[in-house]
Amino acid sequence: MERGERSVARQQGFTMAELLVAIGLFSVVVAIAAGGFVNALRAQSQAAALIAANSNVSLALEQMAREIRTGFEFCAGAQVCAPASNPVVKDELVFKNARSETVTYRLANNAIERGVDGANFAKITGDNAVIRSLSFLPFGNLGAGVGDAYQPRVTISVGVSANERGLASSVTNLQTTVSARLPLDL
Repeated sequence: MERGERSVARQQGFTMAELLVAIGLFSVVVAIAAGGFVNALRAQSQAAALIAANSNVSLALEQMAREIRTGFEFCAGAQVCAPASNPVVKDELVFKNARSETVTYRLANNAIERGVDGANFAKITGDNAVIRSLSFLPFGNLGAGVGDAYQPRVTISVGVSANERGLASSVTNLQTTVSARLPLDL
């Protein structure tokens, strides 16, 4: 009997139940960690998409601002120029640039478009940005001596979201005011 007691006492290892509990617990911990990792990757991807869309629209705003700074005869809408005391807010801006071309910026198909002389409209925003709203508010658009006697200026407001699933409701609103650099006697 001594021999039988020795063999039982020397056996080492885990029982089947202990092994199953350990594997189950390890599986739960790994599943939770993997889920957290996937959520972190998704959040990072969405943040990158929002940053790219905002950068895209910022570039378009800068392009518009540069051209507006040297422009004159600012009108909101299709050549509907309102007096400075009653400015009109529209999703379209028409003005003459430094080369005296009639330039139009407008919202069309969730993008900002630029056209010259009422034709040849081209998108100036990329496909990664969805323009939800665009408005122009010109002040002093009829020149010096009318209204506030300041340089003409245009306030541009843009609402943008990223063109990615799950981000349609995340709208970032950007606004800038651009003052034209004109001689006051123009």
